[in-house]
Amino acid sequence: MRRSLVMTVVFSLLGAMLSGCASYPDRLADEHEKLKPLPIPAQPESFDAHPANGAIWQGGTNVALFEDTRAHRIGDLITVLIQENANATKSTNTTINKSDSISAGITALFGSVPAAVNPAVGATTSAKFGGNGAVAQSNTFTTTLQATIVKVMSNGNLQISGQKEVMLNGGHEFIRVAGVVRAGDVTQQNTVLSTQIADARVEYSGNGSVYAAAQTPWLTNFFLSLWPF
Repeated sequence: MRRSLVMTVVFSLLGAMLSGCASYPDRLADEHEKLKPLPIPAQPESFDAHPANGAIWQGGTNVALFEDTRAHRIGDLITVLIQENANATKSTNTTINKSDSISAGITALFGSVPAAVNPAVGATTSAKFGGNGAVAQSNTFTTTLQATIVKVMSNGNLQISGQKEVMLNGGHEFIRVAGVVRAGDVTQQNTVLSTQIADARVEYSGNGSVYAAAQTPWLTNFFLSLWPF
């Protein structure tokens, strides 16, 4: 009876393993099917290239006689050249020294010095404190990303937003950028530096097993938050 129960458990485990191996390609196929284009931040305005009112020139069309090809409308694309370099250094040095000395003596008590009285009393205190601290940090981020104009402000500035998702074996990587660009800073090649973006938000993040391996477990974080030293 016991042997038959053990054999049943063994065959059940083997069946589960075989079914998992058989469904592994299906899971891979599902992952590839889930890869879809990212949503567009802003749809361009519709243009009517052939109005039916008989006029030669029509406003609101995609024809620009006195304009260049630089992006300036909602839905146009701008290439953002991300070149972020940050260096920070901070050092501090604190030294405190304090010392006190007090002395007193008794030369005579009612005209004489008793033998039981110590003629001299003194006290000395000293306190010292020293502290040193130094912090140095350096970050470099360089890449290229296409962004979409999502809003044209009343003063002509352009609000842009763009993102890129790269799927690798170890997970997904995300690059996002958002901010406000002055229309005059956009070059003839429709490029702009990330250093010329106001209220800029540049993000490089990811998920997956590679990023999870570099993170501290939640239980360790819990004990570190309680550890007083």
